[in-house]
Amino acid sequence: MRTIIIEDEDLTAEDLGLTLKRIEPKTNLCARLSSVKEAVSYLKTNPSIDLIFSDIQLGDGESFDIFRQVPPKVPIIFCTAYNQYMLEAFQTFGLDYILKPFSDDSIAKTLAKYRLLQQSFNPNTLEMVHSVQAKHPVESRKKSLIVISGDKIIPIQLHDIAMCYIEYDNIFVKTFAGKDFLVNKSLEEMEHMLGDEFFRVNRQNLLKRTAIAFANTSLSRKLILNLHVDHPTKISVSKEKYQAFIQWLEG
Repeated sequence: MRTIIIEDEDLTAEDLGLTLKRIEPKTNLCARLSSVKEAVSYLKTNPSIDLIFSDIQLGDGESFDIFRQVPPKVPIIFCTAYNQYMLEAFQTFGLDYILKPFSDDSIAKTLAKYRLLQQSFNPNTLEMVHSVQAKHPVESRKKSLIVISGDKIIPIQLHDIAMCYIEYDNIFVKTFAGKDFLVNKSLEEMEHMLGDEFFRVNRQNLLKRTAIAFANTSLSRKLILNLHVDHPTKISVSKEKYQAFIQWLEG
C-alpha cells in the first residue's frame, strides 16, 4: 500500500507513520510532505500512490488547496483537530475523517474501510469496467451508490433513490423512505449515473419519474411539482425545460 502523509507537525507525522507500519506492516511510506506547495509538486510528478493521509490546516494554506490544483485519483483520509471541515472533506474524495489525537483503533478502522472499498479504486479494475461499459453500457450500469454516514459505509440501491438535490453547495440523495444522505459526487455525475428515469428539472434538483405525484401551474407559468416524498422546499421546473420535462414525464 503506497501511502503519503501530508502533515506539517513532525511528531504527528512520525507517530502516524509508526502507527501505520504497526497496523499494516506492508505499508510503503513514499513521502512525508509538510506544505501545500510541496504536496502539489509531489502529486504532479508522482501519481503512483494508493492512499493519502492528510492534515487540513498546513502552514501555507489548507490541504483542500492541494486537491483543487491536483484533483485526487486515490482516497484521502483527513486527520485534523477540527470537526468543521467534515462536509468539505467528503466532497474532496475523502474516505474518512479522523479527529486528532488519533489512536490505533481509529487508524485500524479507517484502513479496514479502505480495504473494503479498495477494489473500487484499483486502476486496473476501473480500466476493465470502462471497457465493459463501452461494449455493454446498459448491463454494466451500477446498481448501488456508496455513501458515508459517520463511521458507516452504506450502499444505497439506485432504485431506492427518489431525488438528488443541492443544499449549501453539497449534494444529497433522498430515498423513497425519506432518508437523506450526503454523497461525494456532483449533480452532473449523479445525472449520468442514474440515467433516463431521472430528469434535471432545474439547477438544484434531479428527480425520478416515479417520485412525482403531480404538477401545478403557477401564476409565473412555472410548473410546481408535488412529490411522493416529503421535501422541505418547493421544486419547480425551469421555463426553458418545460417542454422537455413534459415529454420526459410521458415516458
